[in-house]
Amino acid sequence: MRFGILLPHFSAQATPERLVAFAPRLEELGYDSGWVRDNLDFRGHGFEAAGTLFVDPFTAMTAVAARTHHFGLGTAVLTPFRHPLVTAQLVGGLTWLAGDRIELGVGPGTPRRPWDAVGIDYGERIERCREMVDVLRIVAQEGPASYEGRFTKFSDVLIDPAPSASVPIWYGGAEGHSLRRIRAYADGLLPGRCPFPVYDEAIAYLHGAEQEDGRAYRLGSIPLVAIERTREEALARLPVDGLLEAATERWKRPHTRVEDLAGALVAGSPDEVGEQLRAFEERGVELVVLDMRLSMEEFEDKAEWLAQDVLAAHFGVGAKA
Repeated sequence: MRFGILLPHFSAQATPERLVAFAPRLEELGYDSGWVRDNLDFRGHGFEAAGTLFVDPFTAMTAVAARTHHFGLGTAVLTPFRHPLVTAQLVGGLTWLAGDRIELGVGPGTPRRPWDAVGIDYGERIERCREMVDVLRIVAQEGPASYEGRFTKFSDVLIDPAPSASVPIWYGGAEGHSLRRIRAYADGLLPGRCPFPVYDEAIAYLHGAEQEDGRAYRLGSIPLVAIERTREEALARLPVDGLLEAATERWKRPHTRVEDLAGALVAGSPDEVGEQLRAFEERGVELVVLDMRLSMEEFEDKAEWLAQDVLAAHFGVGAKA
């Protein structure tokens, strides 16, 4: 199982030193990759700390790529409020700089503000996500490209450097239509804050589809992570009521106890965090992106602690002193 980490490129606690200067240490500690969000006119989720700072994901990934050597970079998730050709040029430039270190999580996103800001109908975002992926793959082919979709049309366009055709495409959803979109144009699922009951249904669905589709689907997840000396201390520092409310709204099923957040939230002592992460491994999950946005003010210390007392101690990931 690979371990990524959400990079500190947003909120009032984000600084160039925290995002860029600390990146080589993340690589030394054994984190496989760093992941970024996508937004515009950022105001945060209801359970997040206040702050409007949000560094563009391509800016953040490029800066980190230039300071690291093997550290992977990914989007979780890239949303289609840009023109797909602009996105293709940005991805192409990033892959030219960082090579095969890039993975793309994509999705329509839920905040309305980016769409309102750029004057695109919010209801179009799902179909626009498909067109974004289509364009990324078409311009990755050799020579000029043409495309005609509902919202995107172009002819004889050359993107150089182009996105790599081998870049994995993860989809940031785990229910209903999201699973059908994975089958249609993605390589696997990478939902954020997904409780295990929802996730297990998604796994069962995709495994059931693999024989019909003639391919295996990759499994990833992005849980919130809080590490402290005890689980009680970790939970006391979290907006548990807000997390339960957000999970109920997002997954359309009641979440009333912190136990209902298993899979969406990993919290406790190092041993407890290790045990909870083992539950992902037991499900065949390939990639877990550790989301520490709720303790961003302690990002460096918590990243060190997680690497040395959880990833190294429980999973053999090589942390260096």
